[in-house]
Amino acid sequence: MRTFTLPLALIAGLGLTPPVAAQNLEDVIGGIAQTLLQQELDKNAYLAAQEANTVTAYRNYLAKYPKGAYRVNAERALERLGATAEASSAAQAEARLGITFSQRVAVQRELTRQGYRTYGTDGVWGRNTRTAIATWQRDREEKVTGYVTEAQLRVLLRGAVVTPPEDDDDEVVTSPVAGEAALRLTRAQRVEIQRQLSALGFDTGVADGLWGAKTRTAIKSWQRANRQTQTGYVTAAQVKLIRQQAGSSAPTPGTDNEAALEESLLELTRTERVDLQRRLTRLGYDTLRTDGSFGPGTRRAIAEWQADGGEPATGYLTADQVRLIRVESGG
Repeated sequence: MRTFTLPLALIAGLGLTPPVAAQNLEDVIGGIAQTLLQQELDKNAYLAAQEANTVTAYRNYLAKYPKGAYRVNAERALERLGATAEASSAAQAEARLGITFSQRVAVQRELTRQGYRTYGTDGVWGRNTRTAIATWQRDREEKVTGYVTEAQLRVLLRGAVVTPPEDDDDEVVTSPVAGEAALRLTRAQRVEIQRQLSALGFDTGVADGLWGAKTRTAIKSWQRANRQTQTGYVTAAQVKLIRQQAGSSAPTPGTDNEAALEESLLELTRTERVDLQRRLTRLGYDTLRTDGSFGPGTRRAIAEWQADGGEPATGYLTADQVRLIRVESGG
């Protein structure tokens, strides 16, 4: 007859109730052993990264153990090694690709299909998707940043062509429409430009990011007032000039505002923005308006919510913060 004196003692020491069946007991012991083994592997992987003390080593650890016991230590080590600036550069390079919402969903689905779990295919690239991208990059023996390059995007989209806009000085376009399209303005940027034009006295109507006849007329009027060709379509130089005239610090193409850039990557729809404004108001942070336009009132409300949560009060949301607001306000 087999005895289970040692396993029973181990279970008792762990505060567990001994199972009735021997098979159940073996399963419990096996589970405990597996957990201890994983913890040991996690520890050894971190110690190896610590010994190498390089950006690549710490990133490889985080890619392999995104929820590891030493995740915070590894992230702090990356900051000490200056990886934050590198990540910012990679984020800006990705932003210039102008990845659409449907492409973001397609990338998440492709990563999941290949076994890199993004824990959602909602087009919002939060920590889980960034970790999946980083792990995918590591397995391909490429630089691990968590942000895709143009070549990597093509691979993940299975050959879909994505051409980033060229620099203003080198850009050659055939029409005003093509010139504006090359800017790849986000919905948030379009809303802000509408608000800026209206503030300058050129009425665009509702600032919703949808540039219809009224917005085009406002752009033409602004162009005429500034002695520029009246096309109804903006150029990169005109976007900058409108911003300067309106005295706005809102994000525009090429900005180095990392928080604003990170939020622009989310490409939140007007419906999602209205929902977030309502949820923030419900939580006690008055956005003043619930029109889907993140103006000064909404930015202040976001900053106050961030500060109360012990996070940097940037006034701009990350993917994880969008999800957290939904959870805190009742899902």
